[in-house]
Amino acid sequence: MIRVVIADDHPEVRNAWAMFLGEQRNIQVVATCADGNETIKAIAEFHPDIVLMDINMKKTSGIETTRTITAEYPLVKVIAVSLHNSAFYIKKMIEAGAKGYVVKHHVADDLLQAITAVYEGKIYLGREAFEAMKK
Repeated sequence: MIRVVIADDHPEVRNAWAMFLGEQRNIQVVATCADGNETIKAIAEFHPDIVLMDINMKKTSGIETTRTITAEYPLVKVIAVSLHNSAFYIKKMIEAGAKGYVVKHHVADDLLQAITAVYEGKIYLGREAFEAMKK
């Protein structure tokens, strides 16, 4: 069972992803969080395998939160899930320690593949993120 924390400042997004992932037999959403501080607390409490991390969150950005997670919880893998599809943001998240990047318009196509690949120790760039990095 892959244990997942969802971090996004929009409750509709968190709820939609939680419902979508809740339908998968091999994935368990253990917490949903609205900001970086909640995310760090959820990681300490629930010990997830994967964190789905929005970049633009209030208080602490997803980039800063990812840096903290990778430093304090090196076994937890972060996948960025963002509206940003520019190489700038993708590079910033990868430099912060993210192991995957999915653009929100392609969540339905890429999210499950990203979770599986990153859980297995691979790096995953969704198709739009991959194209942005080639430019």
